Amino acid sequence: MRRPLAAALAAAVVLALAGCVGIPTSGGVNDGAIIDGQTAPEFVVLPNDPIPGSTQQQILADFMQAVSSPQNGYQVAKKFLTAELAATWNPDASAIIRTPSVSAESTGPDTMTYSFSSKASVDPTGQFQEARDASAQSLTFVFAKEDGEWRISQAADGIVLSQSGFDTAFRKQALYFFDPSYAYLVPDVRWFPARQTSSRRVVEALLAGPAPWLQQAVTTAFPDATTVGGVTAEPDGVVVDLSTEALSSDARARDRMRQQLVATLDKPNVSLTVRGLELATPDATGDRAVIPSVDPAVLVGDGTAFGFDGGSGITAIKGLSDQVVTGGAVAADLASDKQSVAFRDAAGAVYVALAGDSEATLIDGQPGHAAPAIDPFRFIWSALAADASTLTTWKVDGSPPNAISGLPADNAIVSMDVSRDGARLLLLLATPVGPRLIVAGIIRQNNVPVALGQPLDLPVGTETPLDATWVDDRTVATVAADADGHSIVTAFEIGGPSISLGRVDGAHTIAGGASGTDGLRVLTADGEIWRPRGSEGWVSTGIRASFLATKQ
Repeated sequence: MRRPLAAALAAAVVLALAGCVGIPTSGGVNDGAIIDGQTAPEFVVLPNDPIPGSTQQQILADFMQAVSSPQNGYQVAKKFLTAELAATWNPDASAIIRTPSVSAESTGPDTMTYSFSSKASVDPTGQFQEARDASAQSLTFVFAKEDGEWRISQAADGIVLSQSGFDTAFRKQALYFFDPSYAYLVPDVRWFPARQTSSRRVVEALLAGPAPWLQQAVTTAFPDATTVGGVTAEPDGVVVDLSTEALSSDARARDRMRQQLVATLDKPNVSLTVRGLELATPDATGDRAVIPSVDPAVLVGDGTAFGFDGGSGITAIKGLSDQVVTGGAVAADLASDKQSVAFRDAAGAVYVALAGDSEATLIDGQPGHAAPAIDPFRFIWSALAADASTLTTWKVDGSPPNAISGLPADNAIVSMDVSRDGARLLLLLATPVGPRLIVAGIIRQNNVPVALGQPLDLPVGTETPLDATWVDDRTVATVAADADGHSIVTAFEIGGPSISLGRVDGAHTIAGGASGTDGLRVLTADGEIWRPRGSEGWVSTGIRASFLATKQ
């Protein structure tokens, strides 16, 4: 009996794409290639048909090459299967990315075992999963003669790919949903086979809804049970045909449906139809949800000033900087509208500075807090660093706090950052069993945060965690100290692979900016701020500060 690869490889989750970009293990103090995203190859694999007279070993080897070509529903790969198996085999059940080392061994007159290791996978909905460590796996293939030639008669659903095969056969696509206020677009990154039916499959995934960990934090404009009839490319745009459920939507919802499709398909002109008839989709509100951006300038404090520094000194933020300096800030988070700053003093008390006030307002005077965060809905997030279960949110006016439950008391908060869309919380934790890096959806009622959703664990290493930050709307980064005291920077795509960004010795704080990983900045123990610069690794900006602040 066949089983999906996801079941047959229960312990497996796909090979880190990071493994193929190379993690530096030697060299200069501040080294490492800076890699920001993947370049999709501009070609397709054209595998060969089965060669007459092939042995079982050759059939298996050629089949494993053929699965890297998803064109026409894996038409060529199915030629290596018996007619009965080809009719039922589901290559879309999962995709496992293997390491380069594999072995195939005959275990009987008609059976072979294919062995490999992996640490990542893509599930049937396109969700990418990566584990911290690789594990050994094996699959059994059964063979039978058909018209005098060997063919595979039994195999698990799903496919196994080399790294290069995965890069060729799959494409990354972000599905976009709304935060509950409909002010922001929130990405849910998926991976789909690179074939002509991909656009339809992407829209099907969008209509099916967000990944489980995001479900309670985002919303969609599509009515329940809406399905897609087809996605057609036209000279002036894309036409998406929907089921009759879409007819129940009002003008505003249809406008929002189109916004989701425009962002997801990355096409400016999307038209909606229902069973081939145009669905009137007016611009109902004139409002548009946005993907938040951030000021590229570095935000710092030096004990005497607080503000943006482009290399020629700190420019104060009107109405805020004096409050932050007077309050003795050692860590700060600036709201996107630049009207408020949450900060912590040296003792660990939490304050908020509001534009127009003469002095900062004490939010929680108990010492020992982690650096606070502020979200776009004017809530401050704070917690005692030694006890993650104390996580609390406060309105910026100091109104009574709201406890956010669900985190273990024996977990320490190393860093805490709200995404710029306000829909997700990034937590770097020190736990009794080692570091943990999680992203959790923020559940809100009338924009008030009330709980965290199911956490998504990212494959952070075992090094001592120091700090984490949002890079952009779909990527986060950490800095950690290895056993030799070197500071290692790593980026993690939420729904994608992790990659090494090299190291900056002495770095202990990291903050994101514009331009993806190129906008990252780290602060070292001697007060220098460093930035990535292509293949040169990390270079000093010439800016010095006592703390590096976060910008919403």
